[in-house]
Amino acid sequence: MNGFKTSLFIFSILFWGISPIFSQEKFEKEYRIESHEVPKKAFQLIEKWNFNTKIKWYAEESNDGKSFEAKLTYKGNKYSIEFDEKGTILDVEKTVKYSKLPKNNKESIESSLSKSFQKFKIKKIQIQFLGDENELFQAIFHQKSQPENTNYEIVIKGNKSDKYLMYEVLLDADFNIQKELPFSSINSFNLEF
Repeated sequence: MNGFKTSLFIFSILFWGISPIFSQEKFEKEYRIESHEVPKKAFQLIEKWNFNTKIKWYAEESNDGKSFEAKLTYKGNKYSIEFDEKGTILDVEKTVKYSKLPKNNKESIESSLSKSFQKFKIKKIQIQFLGDENELFQAIFHQKSQPENTNYEIVIKGNKSDKYLMYEVLLDADFNIQKELPFSSINSFNLEF
């Protein structure tokens, strides 16, 4: 019996140690919630910022854990403000049209994506602002200022090895790929407002 327990222990370590390698596909489940289900700290921050527009609250379960999002349109721009389970602000994402980005940004994005994909088509792009509460407030309300920590979250249809898949790609401020996760198009509805 001792040999069996040792074998089971080794198998468990190998299985659980290797399993993250096989879970490289993006998992995201997003669902609408009521404002009373949101962490109090998150709700209070959105109230304090006083957008004077309709706020839609969502819970999101993903590879990174559970979070909450306030989605809204402000001054013609779509924003998603993400909070952790304690209500601490994580980031602000602003949906932008790829054609409206500065030429040098578009060239840098295309150069980075070309290193990883044979062919690709950009479906959606969001600028992801990171920083403290004050920096993120400035990014939204004084749209000319932008936090130093700015990423680009891009949804593409990309070709690798003669196979097209949907991917979510995260580029840092220097346009280096930080994350590249394939996902099924069924889950892509979660990315929309």
